[in-house]
Order: sequence, then structure tokens, then C-alpha cells
Amino acid sequence: MQNLRNLCILALILFSVKVHGQSTAPNSREPGTKLQVYSPRHQKASKFRKAKVTNTARYEFYDRVEKAAREKKKILKKLSKPQYSDRRYFGHKHIPKRNPAYKMEYCNECGIRH
Repeated sequence: MQNLRNLCILALILFSVKVHGQSTAPNSREPGTKLQVYSPRHQKASKFRKAKVTNTARYEFYDRVEKAAREKKKILKKLSKPQYSDRRYFGHKHIPKRNPAYKMEYCNECGIRH
């Protein structure tokens, strides 16, 4: 009799623990709480927009600045060619031929014998 009572109490305790465990687990009716991580958002850099009115001094200034930037880019592109960046060209469009000493002639373009 005493054993039966202890067995019933033990079964009741195990059943209550099992039911309690099921109620806290997330399911389709009650999904578990989601942890949200907050992080600072980066602000997007604002793009430069031209003024829509084209007869202002500010617009003319920006127009001149853009024109100068295009010119500088064009000049840098030209100067990056080997004709201007390599010292062997020295005023020539192509590298001068290296002749033997008895065939060397004075060059009117650069003032050097080659």
C-alpha cells in the first residue's frame, strides 16, 4: 500500500515536470521570443546634385570646376604614356635607335648624338 502511494506520487511529479517542459518550448502557436540585436545604421553619403537653375553664379562655378577636372584628367592620361614618362624618349615620339659610334648623327629634336 505504501509502495503504491509512493509510486503514484512519483508518477504525478514526473508527469507535471513533463507538462511544464512542453509548455515553455516554442511551437507553431506560440513561437519563442526572438532576440533582436540593435546596431547603429550607417548614414548614406548624400550625392552632389546640380542646381536646376542654370544662370546662377554657383552653377557657373561648379561648371568651371568640372571642366577643369576633366582637363586635368585628360592631361594626366596623356602624360602617363611612355613618350612622356620614360626618359629614353626625351622629346621623341619613339625611342631613338642606338647606332654604333661611327654612324651616330646629331639630332635636331633633342640635341644629342644617337
